[in-house]
Amino acid sequence: MRVVLIALFHYESFALRSLFSYLKARGIPVSFIGFKRMRHKAARTLKNDFMEMYDCHTETTQEEIEVLLAELERLGPSLIGLGVQSSQFPLACRVTRAIKKRFSVPVIWGGAHPTIDPERCIAETDLVCVGEGFEPLRQLSERIEEGRPYRDISNIWVNEGGAVTRNESRQLIDDLDLLPFANYDPEDKTYIDDGRMQPERNIDYFGYGFTDNPRKTIHQTMTSFGCLMNCSFCVNALTHERFRRRSVEHVLREIEEAARENPGLRMVFFWDNIFQVGKKWCLEFAEQYSKRVRIPFFAYSHPLFMEQETLVALRKAGWSVTVMGLQSGSHSVRKRIYNRRETNAQILVAARRLDALRAVKSLHGVFRIYYDYVKNNVLETQGDLRESLDLILSLPKNFIFQAFNLSFFPNYLLTRVYLEKGFITENDIEGNSTASGNDWITSFDKRREYRGFLRIHEYYYLLFSLAQFKLFPNTLVRWMERRGIFFGRLRSLHLLCRTVRFLDLYFRPSNYVWLFAILRMVSLRLKYRHGAFVRLR
Repeated sequence: MRVVLIALFHYESFALRSLFSYLKARGIPVSFIGFKRMRHKAARTLKNDFMEMYDCHTETTQEEIEVLLAELERLGPSLIGLGVQSSQFPLACRVTRAIKKRFSVPVIWGGAHPTIDPERCIAETDLVCVGEGFEPLRQLSERIEEGRPYRDISNIWVNEGGAVTRNESRQLIDDLDLLPFANYDPEDKTYIDDGRMQPERNIDYFGYGFTDNPRKTIHQTMTSFGCLMNCSFCVNALTHERFRRRSVEHVLREIEEAARENPGLRMVFFWDNIFQVGKKWCLEFAEQYSKRVRIPFFAYSHPLFMEQETLVALRKAGWSVTVMGLQSGSHSVRKRIYNRRETNAQILVAARRLDALRAVKSLHGVFRIYYDYVKNNVLETQGDLRESLDLILSLPKNFIFQAFNLSFFPNYLLTRVYLEKGFITENDIEGNSTASGNDWITSFDKRREYRGFLRIHEYYYLLFSLAQFKLFPNTLVRWMERRGIFFGRLRSLHLLCRTVRFLDLYFRPSNYVWLFAILRMVSLRLKYRHGAFVRLR
């Protein structure tokens, strides 16, 4: 009996690595295959940052499919699992069909896409895990090994020649401390990319090479599952997964273990939806982290979770990078369309508190603040964009502004509204479209002729970009907007933005402090010494 878990385009796949650990801890032989990795694509995004890149998928060749099949034949699995995100649906179908032609082995899909669109997924595979997969996958593996039927396992749908059994959902695991740490060691793991096996090779979040062993410079984890918010563009709005959190001790033991195994560790990424939930937990974490770990970390933040004492404690402990979602500067758009409760006044309070953390003494001298914005929303009017500009101009300067294209996922309320209004078609929904994997960031295209809605929106996005830089006065941005300066010449406005970005970014000393910190994080010397450096492509 062996279970093989396949991660599509996500070598770091926290969910599959957690499942790997869970099965392994229960004595079930398991292997992990990283099939294809995300590649970095240059994008002139006008971010107040040296890194203007984003992750995207590349074409999967038949040669790579054959390499995958050969590796599966070598492993001889009794069960094959695929982690599937919406943008990966076409590839998951292709891989599954290839597997079914070669092997008489059940294939199960799990992850975000099978959870939000199980009906479509179960038509393409043998089994689908809807929701949390730890116990369902364990039970399924044991029953296959024992030769017992598995038609009645909660959370799992079964397709037997077109006859589908849809089992009920099960309760979530309450105590997350019962779960083993996500497994990042090289044992029983292989990677396939560039048309061949990549033995002991993995790619960290920034695209730099390391081999799943002490050459890793970044550790990624989560302290919580679920979210207290209900944003209409997020999977949590559909699954309503309640918020659960690991104990501080459990989290710290994981990071201490990672630090012992990886002497080159420079940064910890906490991928929790909102990290600052629960003042008592956060204060305990900050106190213990600063004593036992002392490694800079990244964490998301939210305007409604900005308790001052919590923020300062986390900053002192090593919090060095954060991303806070604005989504829109229009309160009406946020409330009506995105189901976000925060007011503009609350966003400004949050932004000022984050900015004040720059002055707090910490393990990491620089505190980087990113603000996210949802781009190309056809329901966002010029009045909404003007309100957004007012808000962004009111934020403390020297932040990093990044805009992401609005994506539409199956069965989301947001998607249904746009379908009913005729703004999108079925072809625009993820699973049919792969925009969230390839085009989730777009930058200004000098060769494109922007008209109507797109011209108005692109004009304001360029003004938003100017608002991040100290070098360019707010009064000048407001004057340009009132008079429509450059509205008919977007290429000239884009050139102005690029010029301001260059001057502000390259002539501000604090930016080089951050660049030096990034270079330390990459740990090139350690990678070169151990032959683990992989050139960024």
